[in-house]
Amino acid sequence: MTNAQGTRAAIYARISRDQQGQGLGVERQEQLCRDLAKTLGLEVAEVYTDNDISAYSGRHRAAYELMLTDIRAGRIDAVLCYHSDRLMRRTRELERYIDICKPRGVVTHQVTAGLLDLSSATGLAVAKTVAAWSQHESDHKGERIAAQKAQAAAKGKFLGGRIPWGWHKPGDTIEIEPVAAKFILDGTRSIVAGKSLISVTRAWADAGAVSLSGKQMITTQVRRVLLRPRNAGLLTFHGEVVADSWPAIVPLELFRQCEAILSSPDRPQQSEAKFKYLLSGIVKCFCGRYMTGFGAEGYRRSYRCKIHQEGGKYTPGHANRAMAPLDDYVKRVAAAHIDRQDHKAAVRAEAQLLAENERPAESADIGELISRKNSLARMFAQGAITESQLIEGSREIEQKLDSMKDQAAATSGSRVMAEFAFAEHPGAAFLSAAPDVQRELLRAVFDITLRPTGPHRGEFDRSSVDMSPLRPMS
Repeated sequence: MTNAQGTRAAIYARISRDQQGQGLGVERQEQLCRDLAKTLGLEVAEVYTDNDISAYSGRHRAAYELMLTDIRAGRIDAVLCYHSDRLMRRTRELERYIDICKPRGVVTHQVTAGLLDLSSATGLAVAKTVAAWSQHESDHKGERIAAQKAQAAAKGKFLGGRIPWGWHKPGDTIEIEPVAAKFILDGTRSIVAGKSLISVTRAWADAGAVSLSGKQMITTQVRRVLLRPRNAGLLTFHGEVVADSWPAIVPLELFRQCEAILSSPDRPQQSEAKFKYLLSGIVKCFCGRYMTGFGAEGYRRSYRCKIHQEGGKYTPGHANRAMAPLDDYVKRVAAAHIDRQDHKAAVRAEAQLLAENERPAESADIGELISRKNSLARMFAQGAITESQLIEGSREIEQKLDSMKDQAAATSGSRVMAEFAFAEHPGAAFLSAAPDVQRELLRAVFDITLRPTGPHRGEFDRSSVDMSPLRPMS
């Protein structure tokens, strides 16, 4: 830039939305600014353009920031723009612009409104007033758009954007996309059945499920998908349910159960991804270290003390057990433990007692509460009541059942254990459960430690397995 001091001008052009993507709006602004520069006798040193970017949104404007950098460096003496609202639409942006331009004597010329005087008190007052009204206009526009969207959402209308995963729009109406919908329904059922997010994520990946971007989903994405109220046909606006007219993939009651499980603060956050075998990280060597599974496919697998991994080789004097017989023994003992009638009765009695103590005048049997809740769900499915009526009618029942479940979980030491305690045959339910569900119960209910085998080496010695319940349930 070799122009004389005081004549180096920068043109800044911006348009919020360029629907055709042709940049015609910013081109027109640039030409008008060039005409103004010619009139003022200024030489255009640089043109800075931000196309299809709103100043009100707060998004990063690369060209605008580059212009401010050049002003700080003393490369620019004047700024030309169509109107000051092209430069900023928030008062705090004006304050920043003033702090940069005023000390350097940089002036601002507008095509539509003349000189933006930042050197005098009166000029600053005018500039701030214009900026305040620009922000007011943007705020008011935002309120109108929000109101329109809320009204559209309440009528069950699609608010625009990409169709969510699980649906598609082959014509004028949005319909369920059967492949993705099956993943969502199966995943929801798996969570309610006690399986972990890790296992659902693996199942989706193994079956070839991909997101709208064509990539496999990670656990956090799967959780986000399963927690969408839209899955149950519910449309929300700013977190509030406003309509129930979206094509539902999951029955509402099933969705609410899944939602409660995934949103529970008691849900373990530790990843199970590194544990491939049932007792890895659960059973302990007699030295106190945890054991991990070892062995390739087709070979005899075993659990070894972690000290073997630390040293990189086998270390004598630590536990090493064949996997299959140890797994089988632990599962049989655990199933028998949770199948005991006194244990089931203790868990259920404690839950029932809580309800009677909290609301003695309104206490109800657990079975009766569940029956009433299921009855409301059937009425909703038949169209006899609306979503809001279902929520209102179910709220008190759910609060009582949640309190009972919390007490059952506290009594048994595990939320999964509480679920098994209310099963007709807890032991059989445990044996048929997925490995990650079995792991959760074993970790929460038992302390499993191995003793030295002594002369029984080579044979499974059940007396070398100490399975101590962490908390007695009676």
